[in-house]
Amino acid sequence: MKTKAKKGAWFYKMRGSYLPCSWQGLAIYGVYLVYIVAVPAVWYQKGHDLWSFLVMVIPLVVAAAVLTQYIASKNAREGKR
Repeated sequence: MKTKAKKGAWFYKMRGSYLPCSWQGLAIYGVYLVYIVAVPAVWYQKGHDLWSFLVMVIPLVVAAAVLTQYIASKNAREGKR
């Protein structure tokens, strides 16, 4: 099912992924990238072991990825720029 092109979309859908096409989309991806780098770095600095990393940090990163994809899917348009 095709959706209508949205005016002011933050992302565009391309091959099952969402690429930013506005400053809002870039800002969301930037926050996501900082988060997935900072959380493991801080966790490692606090002296936690590998098991706690797998149990605590991986689910946080996965949740951030799901949230980012959800936001992108709600603010996306089909096709190329």
